Amino acid sequence: MKKDKMLEKVTRFLNRRTKVTLSESEMSRIQTARQVVLEKIQSGKTIYGINTGFGKLAQVNIPADDLEQLQINLLRSHACGVGKPIDSEIVALMMFLKVKSLAMGFSGCSLEIVQKMVEFLNKDIFPIVPARGSVGASGDLAPLAHLCLPLIGEGEVFYNGQRKNANELIDQGIYKPVRLGPKDGLSLINGTQYSTALLTLAFLRAQDIILLSELAAAMSVEAILATDVPFRSQIHEVRRQSGEQESARHIRNFLRNSEIVQSHKNCPKVQDPYSFRCAPQVIGVVRDVLQFVEKIVENELSAVTDNPLVFAEAGEVLSGGNFHAEPLAMAADFLSIALAELANIAERRISNLVDPAMSGLPAFLTQSGGVNSGFMIAHVTSAALCAENRTLSTPASVETIPTSANQEDHVSMAPNACLKLFQIVENTRKIVWIELLASAQGMDFRKPLAGGIGTRLGHAKIRSMVKHLDEDRIFYPDLEKSEEFFSDTAFIETVRRTSIND
Repeated sequence: MKKDKMLEKVTRFLNRRTKVTLSESEMSRIQTARQVVLEKIQSGKTIYGINTGFGKLAQVNIPADDLEQLQINLLRSHACGVGKPIDSEIVALMMFLKVKSLAMGFSGCSLEIVQKMVEFLNKDIFPIVPARGSVGASGDLAPLAHLCLPLIGEGEVFYNGQRKNANELIDQGIYKPVRLGPKDGLSLINGTQYSTALLTLAFLRAQDIILLSELAAAMSVEAILATDVPFRSQIHEVRRQSGEQESARHIRNFLRNSEIVQSHKNCPKVQDPYSFRCAPQVIGVVRDVLQFVEKIVENELSAVTDNPLVFAEAGEVLSGGNFHAEPLAMAADFLSIALAELANIAERRISNLVDPAMSGLPAFLTQSGGVNSGFMIAHVTSAALCAENRTLSTPASVETIPTSANQEDHVSMAPNACLKLFQIVENTRKIVWIELLASAQGMDFRKPLAGGIGTRLGHAKIRSMVKHLDEDRIFYPDLEKSEEFFSDTAFIETVRRTSIND
């Protein structure tokens, strides 16, 4: 039987939010590693983070009577995040990933803290986690400290749609706080779960953006009466780039049986602008980048990233650097660059659509230009978002700043890379949506000719949400419908099936 990938499990968790449980084998692994930690302490062995201070204070030995306070102070002192709280969806995924990591049995934490986090997930108790304050190297320390403070009855949470102090829930009997033992606090806050959650969600959204940008490109091809020849399979087979071949196939399928394309087979136009003709080459390499990012994400979802690690079979506790989030930082930077380019080429097609000299359509896609401005400023909005994307796509992974008195002298900045990526994802969604609106408007002018099987599907969906722009109206409510559009998983799945249905 095929074993599910972690990405598939994560997607199911996000979509269905089914009850989380620990298996007997997971509980056994947790307890076996825990026993190794307790035996090391009882033997008088000095182990980093268990009976020593942290970072530059690793040389300070901690008496046995202070080991619980050491772990409590770790959570308190490291909860230094700033900024707006992240969405509960990200918090839930952070907890889910932390549970999965600890349950692999390499952390040496107590079973009780893992069970308490499972209880939080199943009761929809979402700790308040500020967005900023992690450099993504000794783990996502600040975000994870905020995530885990409520386990011991401190910090804040969202519960039943309200922001509350954790002790309020305890007073109401909703849950009981857990006590921390040796290494518990360190196991909780050491790791890459914040960066991983951000990158995973961005990756999942990017999948849909890429597919719908191919649909938008196909609709724009019809709107300006461009040729479908550049999407022929022979052209892309000799280039040998797999993403390019896939993207060309999708656009070709979207345009299949298009009356609009057939209507101008013998027109005198020789070649279309690059933003149309080279769409598979550009969108295709974005697909290739996504495949690279998927491998990084899949590996990290199944990873153990705290420190030190317990190898129970050998009876060893080893210090290393799995908390360093460089793979996530570079993956986020790469995907940021790719999506910025996806947005750039979409903006160029929007520009062509509103330019009558390039499209053969009414200026700014409005029948009565002058008194009406049509899509003039919608294009300006897309240009502004593209410019912001280009600024945000500057890599964060090269911006290392030494911390912790030079003990942590090279850091990944993965959270910064992922937060920038999140904004690029949001901007690019809006740009693709503007192209879809503009191309649907252009297709309206080609009636009674019908589009291809995929473009008809896209046009019908858009017209079910936004009516044709006969004359100027307040346009931003139409633009704000991008969130509704990208949230329609049933429609996106139909588009996906159409894209591969040769």
